Amino acid sequence: MPPVRILIVEDERQTVDALRDLFEQNGYETEVALNKQVALAILQERKMDLAIISTKVQEISGLEILYEIKKIIPNIPIIVVSDQKSKRIESSFMKAGANVFLAKPLESLFVLQTIENLLIARFAIATPKKTKSYSKSKK
Repeated sequence: MPPVRILIVEDERQTVDALRDLFEQNGYETEVALNKQVALAILQERKMDLAIISTKVQEISGLEILYEIKKIIPNIPIIVVSDQKSKRIESSFMKAGANVFLAKPLESLFVLQTIENLLIARFAIATPKKTKSYSKSKK
């Protein structure tokens, strides 16, 4: 099975680096877009399995980017990350089609588990991480 590909649409370099390192250490491939135009070009050229977008990228609303992504790949899972925890902003993104809304700072294990859950729901497949095998003991 080919590796899962994640698009990161974020212009905050520290967040980009942290997410890219986290994903690549866990077997995911990543593409990074620092603006809307690059994000849309990546989506048209490459198959992406999941997108993570910021609520604001270079003064453009993350909602605008979310709508554009959904036009290209309607069923792509989208995680939105925000510098602020606001029910109003979260509600706007969820109504627009985001699957998950996360406030920074991001907790690595929670982000990985969220991605795994979204991918399992979308593809009914296991993620690149090794699955645990359990053996039944005979009594």
